[in-house]
Amino acid sequence: MVLATLPCRHQYHIQIAIIGAGVIGLSVARALSIKGRHEVLLLEQANAIGSGQSSRNSEVIHAGIYYDKDSMPLKSRMCVEGRRLLYDYCRERNIPHKQCGKLLVATDIEQQNVGLPQLVELAKRNGVNDIQLVSKGEIADMEPSITCTGGAFSPSTGIIDSHALMTSLLADAEENGATTLALQCNVQGGRIISTTSEERGNISLHVDDSEIACDNVVICAGLASDKIATSIVSNGSTYSTTNEHEVTSSQQHRPIPKQYYAKGNYFKLIHQKPPFTHLIYPLPDPRGAGLGVHATIDMANSIRFGPDVEWLDSAATTVDHPETIDMHVDPTRAEMFYDEIRKYWPDLQDGNLVPDYSGIRPKLLHPDVASDRNHIRDFMIAGPEYHGVKGLTVLLGIESPGLTSCLAIGNYVAEKLA
Repeated sequence: MVLATLPCRHQYHIQIAIIGAGVIGLSVARALSIKGRHEVLLLEQANAIGSGQSSRNSEVIHAGIYYDKDSMPLKSRMCVEGRRLLYDYCRERNIPHKQCGKLLVATDIEQQNVGLPQLVELAKRNGVNDIQLVSKGEIADMEPSITCTGGAFSPSTGIIDSHALMTSLLADAEENGATTLALQCNVQGGRIISTTSEERGNISLHVDDSEIACDNVVICAGLASDKIATSIVSNGSTYSTTNEHEVTSSQQHRPIPKQYYAKGNYFKLIHQKPPFTHLIYPLPDPRGAGLGVHATIDMANSIRFGPDVEWLDSAATTVDHPETIDMHVDPTRAEMFYDEIRKYWPDLQDGNLVPDYSGIRPKLLHPDVASDRNHIRDFMIAGPEYHGVKGLTVLLGIESPGLTSCLAIGNYVAEKLA
């Protein structure tokens, strides 16, 4: 059932409110619906599901190659587990997808001798055991237009129709009647309900003109997750408990980490026949915040290149108002794209890249902010044991491989709420 708006009433009560109907929020709702013991209200500011970050990515199913288990335990675990779950789900639900494989290509001797073996070893530590080093000649057989010194092949990487996926996740969540989707609902913030109050629930959300009392709140609001969570944590008293899985007095009022924004721009190929049958990735720059300007095939066999990394000013007004971010792609950034792409595809002709779209990565680090607390490269799923608010779960820094990891993240959050 879909509600266009919520009724204007006070003390409307719900067991679980999920803020954000992107691929993560939908996956959490689906996982809770499978358990069948919860009444769930899925709140979305836009007039359709998945119209934010979830609609602005490469639609790649990642294998789990890049994420160090020590510094990024959630990314490494959720990506590998999520990839397996996602392929199974696509086959069961007939979601359009293609396990086309990915070539990671080295373009100089140092990358060939150092970077590639390190990346393959990292992947195997994560449980990606099908990745294999391939020679320059083997790559020439697979992709004749590629220029490189060698590479690695990941057969378990693929692509997916993310919109079809989200439609299916919503159908699953609504199937048993426990989940209600409410569109065009602006969550303005919230407050902690005092334990001495006669109100029901742990958290009260301010949603347009309504007050919704909730036993549990899961914030999957993408770029706005930290703002909404901070408004709740800072508006009321935390609680203490002797339960080792909840909070201790020393953990009360722990602030919510701030998210920073890295814009990623995409360009599409025109006037040249798409030359690739696999995804083509350069080796990631260890100093960068992305995986390099790669070539991605979509389900229509078109090719786009990107994303790059364009850090937004950590002090800009858009940090507090992400809805004001300019999502247009600057055509002048094409010059850098030509340079990067020609390192592995020298036949790219001038004038054949045109702006396509952009997306924003929410990150818990920024190159201009030298604070150890903010240098978190992993996903963050912060429950009461972190911030001290009973019933509150906050998802932060959910960037790539968030799409691949969505089902695993949904299951993880649902288990925490069980």
